[in-house]
Amino acid sequence: MTKHILERLPLKFNTYFEPFLGGGAVFFELFKQNRFKRAVICDTNPELANAYAMIKGDVDGLIRELRSGRYFYDRKRYLKIRSENPNSQTPVKRAARFIYLNRTCFNGLYRVNRNGQFNVPFGQYTDPVICDKENLQEIARALKITKISERGFEHVLKEAKPGDVVYFDPPYLPVSKTAYFTGYTEERFGIIDHTLLSLVFDQLAERGISIILSNSWSSRDLYENHEVVRLIGGRCVGGPTEYRNPVEEIMVVANCRSLPDHGSQN
Repeated sequence: MTKHILERLPLKFNTYFEPFLGGGAVFFELFKQNRFKRAVICDTNPELANAYAMIKGDVDGLIRELRSGRYFYDRKRYLKIRSENPNSQTPVKRAARFIYLNRTCFNGLYRVNRNGQFNVPFGQYTDPVICDKENLQEIARALKITKISERGFEHVLKEAKPGDVVYFDPPYLPVSKTAYFTGYTEERFGIIDHTLLSLVFDQLAERGISIILSNSWSSRDLYENHEVVRLIGGRCVGGPTEYRNPVEEIMVVANCRSLPDHGSQN
């Protein structure tokens, strides 16, 4: 998906907005290609937002914490750190906890219960890298020109202007009744949220702002007035490898570059 997004976005633009940041694959690749002047990244997951804020504000302190000897690959240690309340920790320890759990949990999945407690089981790996110093320092460089906040997606209506780019990568609309992944944050992202997001997309498109949105094929009717590109993707989390079969995804595009010859559109 990332390749298709990058080739449709303008080569140069002013501000890059990504309200559902997650792992930030598109954001970091655009930074490497020097395609934007500044960025505004947001996520409603407070642990993720804090981790990025600490990487930006104190990456050396975060690296020291991760190398303190407290964070090592062991089931008992994992369960102990998982049980801790991040709200009682310093921002740096909280960020280190988040990174540690992400590196050692099952499939790198992030999921919380209705009480906001991280509940992903221990992952089975050979020798996971818990403190990737070079990667953290590279992320910190990208974040120097980036505003980080814990907000919803609606804020882009007030801030984005022509000459900017917005990329939406929300929790996907489920492809079946049993496929709904709802535990990314305590607040669930349901059909009402997807409908509101499609209305925000409409308004941004009418203002001439370049936008791309990723979602599952089941959401295509919400974007029938826009260019919808059908793509085949793969599930990355949520079950054994044999269940992660290719799935139909969509890329919704407005005010971007023309579709390359090798793309497929429905």
